[in-house]
Amino acid sequence: MPFEIKQLSWHKRRRPTEVPQPVDIQVDDFRQEVNHACEVTVTFDNGEVLQMHGRVIQNPITGVWSVTAINGTGQSVLARYVGV
Repeated sequence: MPFEIKQLSWHKRRRPTEVPQPVDIQVDDFRQEVNHACEVTVTFDNGEVLQMHGRVIQNPITGVWSVTAINGTGQSVLARYVGV
């Protein structure tokens, strides 16, 4: 399923640090259902591949579906669903 990764940046609230950036995301059990829990596999630019716990969200104004995911170390990813 096609997803567009949105870059998350916390530099306005914290000191900027070098953190790996996501380059690919796979959500195998994605459903267009608000708060659907899903497993997300994320590949980072340093070659690291992580399994994360995700949640499906929908913008109530625009209707855009997204997946937000986080792992145990606090790394997080946001991806917008761009499928049909």
